Amino acid sequence: MRHAHIVLTVDEETRDRIEADLADETVDEWLLDAIERKLDRYDEYEFVDDCAI
Repeated sequence: MRHAHIVLTVDEETRDRIEADLADETVDEWLLDAIERKLDRYDEYEFVDDCAI
């Protein structure tokens, strides 16, 4: 598996919320889990073609 590096910048309030929710995870593990959950729900999203505007 190839790995890619992602740089993520969040505001202080978001960082504080993430750190408060870490439990026994690292920030990297928490973010990866959040991304994976979002991608797992990809089929639930409804996309609208608004190019005709």
